[in-house]
Parts: sequence; structure tokens; C-alpha cells
Amino acid sequence: MKKDFNVLLLNDLCSYGKASLTVNIPVLSYFGIKVSPLISVLLSNHTAFESFCAFDLTEQLEKIIGQLKLRNPKFDAFYVGWISSGKQPDIVIDIIKHFNIDTILIDPILGDNGKLYPSMSEEHVTSMKNIIKHADIITPNITELAVLLDKDPSNKYSEDEVKQMAQDISKMGPKTVIVTSVSKDEYVGCLCYENNNFITSYYPKINIMIPGTGDAFGSSLLGYILKGYSIKEALEKATKFIYKAVELSVKDNDDRLYGISIEKRLHLLDN
Repeated sequence: MKKDFNVLLLNDLCSYGKASLTVNIPVLSYFGIKVSPLISVLLSNHTAFESFCAFDLTEQLEKIIGQLKLRNPKFDAFYVGWISSGKQPDIVIDIIKHFNIDTILIDPILGDNGKLYPSMSEEHVTSMKNIIKHADIITPNITELAVLLDKDPSNKYSEDEVKQMAQDISKMGPKTVIVTSVSKDEYVGCLCYENNNFITSYYPKINIMIPGTGDAFGSSLLGYILKGYSIKEALEKATKFIYKAVELSVKDNDDRLYGISIEKRLHLLDN
């Protein structure tokens, strides 16, 4: 198996609060994977705090990509997180086409808990519908899945309904659809649709919200995949990692608003 992997990673960067790139990078690095980060938006802090300021780095991003093209690096995967509207969706598609990357994982960050994030608009939704056509793997939560399919995100969808929705969105392009935050009775977890098959991985519900868990899930999932695990194995291991990390956060009384305490949870990736 190949020893050195290089992942191109586009997401926002928070100066304060643990989420996005400050979660993505340590998780992928723990696998021994080289990470080449691109910053889409610079934030004072993540958006779970009562206020934040954000700076769109589209102009800088374009110049950085221009220099990357001169270097002509080989990337094994491209992880796409939060992107702004305007030119950034076109930049993402240009990267995918130019660098001929084997694995494209897109986390279509749009909303949660039945509604769009305050910083997201219908323009973001339309752009994301276009971008996921180029993805190999997408990891929407229930809210994002509904929004991308023009369904009411505030509805409570059954597992059977989520299965149908996963099939529907796969017709837009992505081969593998992994839906997070799926509830079934007293359990919560992920549902995967790939090659006309469904895979689920559920754990008992822990009724708290901790910023950064989605970033940790997507990064660990990609890390396991690049290290040769099947989608089923990677899904099970990534879901277990998040469950154990949240479980320990509750036990240790971590600051939940600050975000997932990822540095002291990385050893859980060895499960």
C-alpha cells in the first residue's frame, strides 16, 4: 500500500473555537497524511457563538491556486467543506478538473437542526447542487440532504425516507452518499448508500451539540478510506470515533461551546 498520501483541503479557518480546519488538519495528520490546506473564509470564531466576523478570501484563494498549478502537485483526495458564494464554487470545480484528483469528498455545509445557517443563502444551495455533481463521496446531515433535494428541512424523516432521499441525491452525481445525524428510535448515527446497498452505523443518542464533530467525522472517514478500509469499515470506525469522543467530552465536562477537544481525543482513531 502507498505510504504517503496528500490531501488538498478547502474549509474555513476559525481563530477561536475548535471546528473546520483546526479539526480537519489534526485528524488527517494523525493518520500520517500530508494536508495542504486552503482557507475559504477566515472567521473570528465559529458560528455557534452569539456573534462572529468573517472575511471572504476568494481573491487570495485564486492567487494561491494559480501558484499551486505551477507546482503541479499530486493530490490523492480533495476535501471540500465550507465555501462562500460568488466565485468559490467555480474555483472548486476548476481544482477538481485541473488536478485530476482520485477521491473527492464534499461535506455540503449548509445548515443543521432543520434550517440553513444564518450565513447561508439560496445561492449557496444552488452552487452546492452543482458542486456535488463532481463528488465521489458526500456527507450531508439530514437538514442538508433535504435542502439539496428541495424538501422541507424541518420535517422529521424516517429511516426509510432517508434511504430514498440518499438514493435520489446519488442520481445527481456522487457514488457514495453518507447521511449523518440520522435518528432511529433511541439511536443516532449514519446511513450510507453505495452501489444500491445501504450501510448503517448507530449509537445511543447523547443529547448535546458540540461544534466540530462533523469536521472530525468527515476527516476520520477520509483517513480510514485512504488507509485502505472499505466504506463499511471506514463508516463504522469514523462513527465510533465520534461517539467515543463525545462520550468522553461529557464525562470530562469539556467546554461544549468551544468545540470538540480534538487533540486529546486523537488516540480514539486507533479503535
